[in-house]
Order: sequence, then C-alpha cells, then structure tokens
Amino acid sequence: MQFKPVDDCSDFIESSRHEGIVACGMRAATTVGAVSGMMSPVGPEAPTVYWVRRGAVALVALTVLIGLWWLIGGGSSSDPVSNPSPAVSASASPAATAVATPVASTPALVPVSDPTAPCPDANIEVTATSDSSTYVVGSTPRLTLGIQNMGTFACTRDIGPKSNALAVTSGGYPVWSSDDCDASDVVKDSVLQPGQLFRTTITWDGRKAAASCDKQGAFAKAGTYDVSGTNGAVESVKTPFAITAKR
Repeated sequence: MQFKPVDDCSDFIESSRHEGIVACGMRAATTVGAVSGMMSPVGPEAPTVYWVRRGAVALVALTVLIGLWWLIGGGSSSDPVSNPSPAVSASASPAATAVATPVASTPALVPVSDPTAPCPDANIEVTATSDSSTYVVGSTPRLTLGIQNMGTFACTRDIGPKSNALAVTSGGYPVWSSDDCDASDVVKDSVLQPGQLFRTTITWDGRKAAASCDKQGAFAKAGTYDVSGTNGAVESVKTPFAITAKR
C-alpha cells in the first residue's frame, strides 16, 4: 500500500523511505480517525443521540446569534412612531331650560278671627266701572266704586268718602278726580262679611278739572278715557270708556 506524502513527510522519505512511510502513515491515520470520529460519534449511547445533541447545541447557538443581531441593529426601526391623536369628545349641548313666564298672582288672603279687626288690604278687591262704554261730549257719566271682602272671615273696613276715590284719566294724564274739590273726612267703618260687596256711585259732570275750584272746567273732548278707583291703599284696575263728538 502506498501513502501520499503529507506535510513534511517528504523529508523523511528522502532520508529514510521506510521510516517516512511509517511516520506519515501514522499521521494520516490520526487525521482520518479524527474526521471519522466527527462523522461517526463513538460512545456508549446510540449515534442518533449524539446527533440530536449536536443539533440542539447548533440551534441554541443560532438562536443566540439571531437575538444578538436583533438587539444590536435588526430590532430598531427608523419609522417614526405617530402618537395617537386624542379622541375628540363631543360636548353635550346644554339642555334647554324652560323659563316660566311670571304670572301676576293674587295676594294671599289673611285669616281674620275677630269681625271688628280691620280687613287686611290683601282681602279687599276694588273695582271701578261706568254705566256706559260710550258717551257724547257734554254727557254726565255715572261712575261706580266697588269694595268687596274676598276673605273667608268677616272684618271691618272704612268704606266712607275719606278712604274712597274715583278718577278719570286719558293717556295716563289726569282729567278729573272725586277728591279734586270735594275731599271728605267722613269715615264709615263697616263689617264686611266674606264675599260681601259694597258699592258707591257718583256722577261726573263730564268736565275737566279746573285750575281752581271756584271755576268750571271745559267739557272733556272726544277721545278714549279710563276710570279707576281706590279704597285706602287698594287700587282697582282701569276700565276704559269713550267720549265721542256730538251728532
């Protein structure tokens, strides 16, 4: 059998062909044995076990290398990360609130246990009316003042001329009043039962109040007028009437 010279075996062949062949053959045998040991594992276990172990070690090494590559450069991304836009929440429209229209309320009635006790103003209603809604210039309208106890108990009220008055106005301007030249100091306290109505009527001569009581004023001209009355501090609503020109 002949062996191919390996490495520096040629020097030995030249000096001693027999010894060189022997030395080189021993080195070749060693090399071939190492490669054969790698390809064909030798040990107490089956060869398959050793190949599985080597495969597992190689897989772990590969995984470590991939992880290191990802941590160093592969895992970083140059793409900017956009922050999510804040969600726009729709503001709830305020619920429309209904505003109640103020309504004129009637003063609360005051209970009275003693009929001789004065009637509270809150228990008294005053009205003023005329005997017609239309007059001609020079007429003498009859005006009526009403005083009524709206409470549920009897009480005493001054219904005399001192506390009563009737007035005629036009466009808010005074035309005539029962107290202009005939003011009275007469007091007439009367017990008014619940719901009782007292009336007093006077005649207006149809003339405007004069500058002085010793003179007579001119007749009220054609136009629209209002009559109103008072009893003490209680005032009635205005009642309209008209005066027209003579036919």
